[in-house]
Amino acid sequence: MYLAQQHRTASSFTVRGRPYETGRLQAAWERCRDGRGSVLTLHGPVGSGRTELLDALGEFVASQGAHVLTAAGSPLERDFPLGVVRQLFQSPLLPDGIAAEAARLIENGLAPALAPAWPEPDGTDADVPMRPTPHLLHRLSSLLLEYARQAPVLLAVDDRQDADVQSLEFLLYLTRRTRGARILTVLCSRENMTPRDPFFEVELASRPDHERVRLRLFGHEAIADLLRERLGPDAAQRYAGEVLDLTGGNPLLVRAVVEDQQPGDPGGRLVIGENYRRGVMNCLHRIDPLALRLARGVAALGRPAGTALLAELLLLAKDSPPRALYLLHSAGLFRDGDFRHRSGGGDLLAAMRPAELAALHRRAAELLRATGASAEHVAEQYRAAEGQIRAPWSAETAPVAAPVDPATGPREAPRPAPAREAGRDDVVIECVPVLPGTEPGEPPTPGRQRSAVRHLFWEGRTEDGVEALARYEADHPRDQDAAAGLRTWIGYWYPTLLPGTGQGPRRGGADAGGPFLDGMRVLTALLAGLPHREAVSRAEHILREGRVAHLPIRSLTAALTVLLYADQPGRAARWCATVGDRTGRGPDSTEGALLAALTAEAALRQGDIRTADAYARAAFQEITPRRWGVGAGFPLATMVGARTALGRHEDAERYLAMPVPEAMFRTPAGLHYLAARAGHHLATGDATAALADYRRCGETMARWGLDHLPALVPWRIGAARAQLALGRTSAARSLIERQLDGLGGGQTRTRGMALRTGAAATDPAERTAVLEEAVQALEDSGDQLELSAALAELSAAHGASGDPEQARSADRRARHLSRVSGAAPAPDRDDELSEAERRVAELAASGLTNREIGKKLFITVSTVEQHLTKVYRKLGVRRRMDLARLLEYRPGLAG
Repeated sequence: MYLAQQHRTASSFTVRGRPYETGRLQAAWERCRDGRGSVLTLHGPVGSGRTELLDALGEFVASQGAHVLTAAGSPLERDFPLGVVRQLFQSPLLPDGIAAEAARLIENGLAPALAPAWPEPDGTDADVPMRPTPHLLHRLSSLLLEYARQAPVLLAVDDRQDADVQSLEFLLYLTRRTRGARILTVLCSRENMTPRDPFFEVELASRPDHERVRLRLFGHEAIADLLRERLGPDAAQRYAGEVLDLTGGNPLLVRAVVEDQQPGDPGGRLVIGENYRRGVMNCLHRIDPLALRLARGVAALGRPAGTALLAELLLLAKDSPPRALYLLHSAGLFRDGDFRHRSGGGDLLAAMRPAELAALHRRAAELLRATGASAEHVAEQYRAAEGQIRAPWSAETAPVAAPVDPATGPREAPRPAPAREAGRDDVVIECVPVLPGTEPGEPPTPGRQRSAVRHLFWEGRTEDGVEALARYEADHPRDQDAAAGLRTWIGYWYPTLLPGTGQGPRRGGADAGGPFLDGMRVLTALLAGLPHREAVSRAEHILREGRVAHLPIRSLTAALTVLLYADQPGRAARWCATVGDRTGRGPDSTEGALLAALTAEAALRQGDIRTADAYARAAFQEITPRRWGVGAGFPLATMVGARTALGRHEDAERYLAMPVPEAMFRTPAGLHYLAARAGHHLATGDATAALADYRRCGETMARWGLDHLPALVPWRIGAARAQLALGRTSAARSLIERQLDGLGGGQTRTRGMALRTGAAATDPAERTAVLEEAVQALEDSGDQLELSAALAELSAAHGASGDPEQARSADRRARHLSRVSGAAPAPDRDDELSEAERRVAELAASGLTNREIGKKLFITVSTVEQHLTKVYRKLGVRRRMDLARLLEYRPGLAG
């Protein structure tokens, strides 16, 4: 761990980045060792590293011969009397006699009190409080004081703010008697708005042997030290200030950002990835509930706001927002009244229920209008509320919001859709409740047992699933073929879970035969290294035989997946139609949902965006979304990819905001989901987030032994496009070269995509030839969307090389294919750039830097960067050199 690495000698205790805190702790320890006990309170904001520091102290004093007794409070155990005390006396270090005596005392040491030990925070009386008897307090304290005569004792209590009141009463009783004993009591607590136990705080503060130490957030030097160790001195110098600005020095967030970086990455930008975003959410959901509530309000407003407006919006007391803002700022989560990074607010809102979020946006709109806010800000809030109600995953049947007039608010809303229709569009991903054939009370036949095993893994309950699998194999030792088929299925969905069933790094020799025509065996054989041509041949044989042999749909859908992963989406699309006709699927059909998802993905890989979007939605209409389980990533990824290609980025964001099972990321469905999310990030200008997701895909595929199968998720191509967007041409070129080197015959779509991407990193004199090769490969693959993009780039290359006739021909083909595929059209007229964007584009093309453009136009450098990002996206270019050539070819764009 980066934050808790410590160096110990015989007499010193140090923790990296904590010289002040460790000095105070060491001094308290030395006094304790000399027979002068004390109480020390470590407190700090959420994520400040209190637990790491307490653990490090425990290790140090234990190495010095002390006895260490530990405990931790928990919100779940606040009402469990003496819960913390029980933990202290259950330490394996205690002699058996002391532990047994303490257990006996605790079991009989509570009695009803006539009045609470101290008032509740809200001024009410506690419900029939139980208090430790004087005898219990005296005897437990005596046991510890006697124990401390053998060796110094450290009582380390973490999360003291969540301890039960009876344990706190014992700690007060004990610490009044430890000033002359070798007992050091260290209590860790998190800052909050209103302590649950103010009497305890006041009592401790009045004690002369009590010391209060507030943990400081990390500064520039400590952050640079952590970066230096992971990334080297150059990166430490380059990133330390940016990391401090991003995290405020919060140790948990600093560690998360450091872990997001890749050692040896020559890039020049800080990656803000999944670890950082999870760290922010971790902090927000552990902070005081009122502070979390206020953070949601700021996120909904989309910008800083006054405390009076926040109090009114969130129905808080007027003095609550300032204190909540203090907690958010002191933890490094906020700066100047807003999130330090925009992802924090978005992720926080994504976790809210749609109806709750819609109500919050509506209230915000009404308050803003009443306080004279701009019409644009008011309309923005009404649109956000409407979007949550209209969202396809919203389970509520609330009326759809009507068009909004910012001056007067929404007009009368239309009547709500029928409940049946609303339910069909409900796409909330939850665990599978009960699969058909596994209802409680039915006889446990072998078939039902196998269904139950699959059910558990489909829900993501892998531990229960492994146990159920073992019971099935023990109950049916002779049913080896069925057990092998079950293990094959599990091995595909969870590649590293069961020994001998994952794909691993094997090559060739994989068994795809067996006594049955089993598509799942062919699929796992392909993943294990079976040559593409042979895998495709076997899969199509199964699909042909399936017409008359009535093979299980699971076998047929696995065979269809083989065609997709072998880079044959055209064949997959044709067979999907054939299998669909054979099954004759009806309403609420699992078979129909599986086929719809595969048909959607095949269509997306053929560039047929409208068909992909329609079938992806149908995948959630064939069966209730709750039955999708960990497989939800497949149709979700296709929907996100289709909406991104259609240019409907807000829709894609809403699909990505849907909750998905955590176990999904242990399955191939998680890979598809991550790649789709990365594509959305790239299309909306967040190349850093896109690169992080693509790299995560690559790391997962390498760990699962699937890096030889780029058609599953062509992560290197996506990562190269992200690197180009970040201006890292050499890194992109390296990724494409590695991708092309690993391709075999028949992988024309992946080859075409790689060549198209590599052309942007190629010398301009060679670019036309590379793009022509890409166009040929993509024509063979049938992917209309990628072909359209390649032709558009070929048109620009021809124009830059002085061949306008070829440029016009390629441009006409590109636009025709774009219309056929249904993708968002590429801009081609100057009125598609705003006036400000045209001015910035013209100056950038002439060679001026962002700072020079800002001075010339009297705007900030940040504004210049924002305009250029939009210009690049609208014109389909990635750098100034391409922009200059495009403006030269189409001079009207610059006005």
